[in-house]
Amino acid sequence: MRTAYLLATLAAVAASADLTPAERKELTADLKEWQALFGQEALTEGFLPPLEGLTIGESNDELLVRMKAAKQRVPELAKENPDASFTHLSPLALLTKDEFKHYVMKSFKRGKRALRAEKVDWASVGAASATGSVDWTADSKCVNPVKSQGSCGSCWAFSGTGTVESAHCIATGTLLDLSDQQTTSCASSAGNGCDGGLEDRAITWIHDNGGLCLSKDYPYTSGSSGQTGSCKSSCTKQKLAIGATVNIKGEGPLETALKTQPVAVAVEAGNDVWQYYKGGVVSQCPGAQSDHAVIAVGYGSENGKDFFKIRNSWGANWGEKGYIKLQRGVGGKGMCNVAEEPAYPKITAGPTSKPTDGPTSKPTSGPTPKPSTKPTTKPTTKPSEKPTEDPSDEPSEDPTPAPTKRPTQRPTKRPRTTRPKTPSPTDDDFGVDP
Repeated sequence: MRTAYLLATLAAVAASADLTPAERKELTADLKEWQALFGQEALTEGFLPPLEGLTIGESNDELLVRMKAAKQRVPELAKENPDASFTHLSPLALLTKDEFKHYVMKSFKRGKRALRAEKVDWASVGAASATGSVDWTADSKCVNPVKSQGSCGSCWAFSGTGTVESAHCIATGTLLDLSDQQTTSCASSAGNGCDGGLEDRAITWIHDNGGLCLSKDYPYTSGSSGQTGSCKSSCTKQKLAIGATVNIKGEGPLETALKTQPVAVAVEAGNDVWQYYKGGVVSQCPGAQSDHAVIAVGYGSENGKDFFKIRNSWGANWGEKGYIKLQRGVGGKGMCNVAEEPAYPKITAGPTSKPTDGPTSKPTSGPTPKPSTKPTTKPTTKPSEKPTEDPSDEPSEDPTPAPTKRPTQRPTKRPRTTRPKTPSPTDDDFGVDP
């Protein structure tokens, strides 16, 4: 990788000699604007490899050539995707095509998923058909702000953890900021830390692990270091209202699931459509394999174009404040493979409100079940009209046939009923294995 990068850099420096004075002036202005907006972020997050071994002049020429390539590609993408917009002023814009592809692909491991996908007759999988819209980011307060995975290939961990956060919030009304670092460093059955993994297995691991710690107790550090880090167990795990992982296929099932909760999805993102995306609805992807894990947070229509709304993990400066819209209704695997194999955790408690209206942000507590029979207000056996021989504090089961000398002075006691006890919650109610 390093050798290829150095060769590409030398080629770019040579190409800079062909820039006209007018081009150099225009590109220099563009580069200064880009550096002011994203320079530090790109360097910190790994969106721009360090220009090692070059003089200041050579480094500048290298960046000018990269900026020129970005500006040339943007109008071509706009023609291919007339309902979307693209820009050279993006945090990822100065990566070469190969560098960007490598950055994306190191986050994702296909493994057995590829074998499962190849067995599906995608031509027979129907297209989406739902009307209306669902947006879990609008009013529900059950989706955290967009995060950045940085220079670590941990998209799978962010996708799985974020989907679990939303599911727990929908069940309880409480949105937790769970530790993406714990999933990245500890979920060895789901992935290889910064070298990629699978988002559906991350969801399963979180459930089997009995929950996750909060981000404040186990903060994310792999984004700046690029290292997975060792797994720590010193923090306190939060019990989560999730159950087993559910895997689905196709746009229709994805729409149905989104009515209930956000869904983890795998997409084809290692291309310039995603690299330069600014806004609108993407209607064309190259058609390669899935290489990135994200979260579907809703669906709707924009200017007559149906779409799925996707939450990415490249920071809020990318795309539409960290989100992208992919065309809905194309059938098969969906646009950019968004419907190839969505996954989500079962919610082990009822939603606090309807998903389209946004679930409440306050927790609700279930009422104690009422007993099946009401307390008896009168004695089950009427006292005898005539007094009994021996007055009794309790009503007799059968009337006494013989009269007594005196009427009973004390009234009979009301029978007592026993209310059924409400069972105490168990770990199973929280989707936790004992």
